Amino acid sequence: MTTSIRGTRPRSVRDHRVRRLEQELHIVLQPIITVATGELVAAEGLTRFPGSALPTEQTFAVAYASGRGPELEAACLRAVLRVRRDLPEGVLLTVNVSPDALLHPVVQEVLETDLSGIIVEITEQPALDVLASNLAIARLRELGALIAVDDATAGYAGLRRLASIRPDIVKLDGSLVTNARNNIEQTAVIEAIVSLSRRLDAQVLGEGVESVDDLVTLAELGVDFAQGRAIAAPSRSLEPISGTVVQACRAARRSLLAPDSSLVIGPQRSALHQLTTAVAGTTDRSDLQAVLESAVAGLGVDAIGLSIISAPGLLRELSSTEPNVDGVDYAVDDFPATRHALETGALVEAHVTDLDSDPAERRMLEDIGMASLLIVPLFAEERPLGILEFSHRVERRWGADELTLARLLADHVARAVARLGVVYFG
Repeated sequence: MTTSIRGTRPRSVRDHRVRRLEQELHIVLQPIITVATGELVAAEGLTRFPGSALPTEQTFAVAYASGRGPELEAACLRAVLRVRRDLPEGVLLTVNVSPDALLHPVVQEVLETDLSGIIVEITEQPALDVLASNLAIARLRELGALIAVDDATAGYAGLRRLASIRPDIVKLDGSLVTNARNNIEQTAVIEAIVSLSRRLDAQVLGEGVESVDDLVTLAELGVDFAQGRAIAAPSRSLEPISGTVVQACRAARRSLLAPDSSLVIGPQRSALHQLTTAVAGTTDRSDLQAVLESAVAGLGVDAIGLSIISAPGLLRELSSTEPNVDGVDYAVDDFPATRHALETGALVEAHVTDLDSDPAERRMLEDIGMASLLIVPLFAEERPLGILEFSHRVERRWGADELTLARLLADHVARAVARLGVVYFG
């Protein structure tokens, strides 16, 4: 006896349908920007099937049902990789591949090429063979690719997967990002993923940005990159980022760095309490050194330096978690970013690859082998005392929570410095 299921089609018919999809597919691009500046940094290549009445995800499901899924993914990868020659210089290209297709010879053949400038985004389905998948990912890295993990959530399996792959980029699921500003559960999950990503030396990309509010929320939560229809919808050509988006990004960043920025304290509250308690107990300069060393681990930075005003217009490094404190006076006017922080009370960033950063600070970062710097001014009774400098070896921006912790630590350090009498008050 034979059984049949209504609506099924012979395999030959399904194979023909998949071959037709391969011939008709086309690629659209959606821009990815840096949240801090609105700068275009990458574009995701997305497949569209104009001849299919089904959504893209279901179209792939049909292909896999017919046993032709990896072939369809390979065809999509070939089409996307052809697009990279048309991208602006320096703009990365993101391609998508499922974990199990990554192990298929037809997909591996497509990816066995120079992958410099390519982000390979591993989609959310769990791999059937985790060891083989990790080996395939290692091969992609050897070929020059960056690795992104798609649709990250806070479930145990998802977080364990992040720890196993150790991606370069963690991509937040759109359901976490859209309307996150008014949802404490969504923001809490984003904070948790950002915190874990920092520990894995990964950057974070939020997709599903449907409004300027979404974009500003990502800025406040320390997310590095953003993607979504509020920035630009997928299209056949990559258009410049609108001035409205760029202005929103930069305004959000200025607000976070401003002297009167609102305090935002989240999961690192206990670290702050321990550090400020330690600062309050300082009785000499060696105590300050111990506090800075504790703060490096507690705040997740690579180095912290303390410089004080030693004479009018001069700063001198007093203490640092890096070796070889020189103790030499240097002119504040030679470092415009530092001067701006002392004059205004604002926090100032510098990044090695950011051409808008203070050139003097960028040269200093190169000399000490760091990539990013946060300058936090020290004040006592509204008088400038010096600066704290927080440094990262990997280029990254600071989130609102981290900026608040840096401000509050600086406030307590300033009181300790004034109390110890190691600063010029003229």
